[in-house]
Amino acid sequence: MLFMFSGLRNGVLKFCKWLIVPALGLFVIGIAISKPSQAETFRIALVGDPKSGPFSYQYKLLELALDHAGGDHQVEYIAFDGATAKRIMQQMEDGQIDVMFAGYRPEFEQDFSQVYVPLTRGILGHRVFVTRPDMAQALNEVETLDDLKGHCIGSGADWLDTRILETNGFCVEKATYENLWRMLDHGRFDLLNRGAHEVHAEIGLALDAGMDLVVDQNILLIYPLDFFFYVRADDRARHAIITEGLQAAYENGAFMRNFYSDPGIARSLRLIRDSKRKVFRIPNPYMSSQTHAVANSYWEGY
Repeated sequence: MLFMFSGLRNGVLKFCKWLIVPALGLFVIGIAISKPSQAETFRIALVGDPKSGPFSYQYKLLELALDHAGGDHQVEYIAFDGATAKRIMQQMEDGQIDVMFAGYRPEFEQDFSQVYVPLTRGILGHRVFVTRPDMAQALNEVETLDDLKGHCIGSGADWLDTRILETNGFCVEKATYENLWRMLDHGRFDLLNRGAHEVHAEIGLALDAGMDLVVDQNILLIYPLDFFFYVRADDRARHAIITEGLQAAYENGAFMRNFYSDPGIARSLRLIRDSKRKVFRIPNPYMSSQTHAVANSYWEGY
C-alpha cells in the first residue's frame, strides 16, 4: 500500500491515503492469456501529474509496457474529484477505468486479474523504521529478530503489512496512518513501519510539523510484497497486453533501465543496500502460490 501526505495545516499533518495506486522469462502459473488485440485503450485513474507526481513511476511503467507490446495501444488518464482507493476499485468494477496498480493483497488477486510481475521489484517489502531520537541506541543494540520483536511497531489498521507482522510474532499497535505519526511522537510505541521508497519524503513533512522523529539507520526488515497491475477479472486482452509488454521490456533491458533511472527508486536502493544495516527477513504468509512463483530475478535482493 502507498500513502502520501496531502498537506500541512496549523502544524498538524494531514494525509491522503492512496491504495492504488505492494531472468528473462516471465513465470506465470495458472493464468490463461489470450492473444493481444491490435489496439486497446487503457483508462487509468489519474492521481497527481503523470510525469512528475507521486505515482509517475507506475504511470511510466504502464506506458513502457504498452510501447513494448504488439499493437497500437494508448493510455487515457481519468481524473476523479475526491478519488479514494475504494472509489478507484469501484470504478474498475463498473468498467469506468480499465487498469489500476495497488500494493498486493490476496483480495485484489481474487477480485481482479493480477499481472504477475512486481512493479518496483519488491521495494515495497523493504521496510525501515521511523522512531524517536531516544530509541536510537536501543535499535543499535538489536542483533536478532527476537531483539527486534522486543519493540512494538506501529502499523496501519487495514494494511497487509500489519497482518504479516502479527503473524510473524511482532507486537503491533494499529491505527490510522495520520494517527500513527502522532502516537509515535507521543511514545505510544517504538517504531513506525515504512517503505524504503516512502520514508524520506514523509520524515521531512513530520519534521516540518514539529515532530521530533528520525529515520532509523540500523535495521532493514524484508518480506515479499510489491505493487502489481490489475485489470478486471474477465479482461483477458488487456491482461495479455500488459504481460507481453513487461516481459518484452525485461528481455531488451528497458524495464531495468527505467527502474535504475528513476530518482525515487535510486534513493531507495541506496538505503536498502547500506551495508551497515542489519537485515532481517520474514515470510509473507498471505501471498498466493501464484505470486510466490514469480521468478526470484524479478525481486530486488530476494
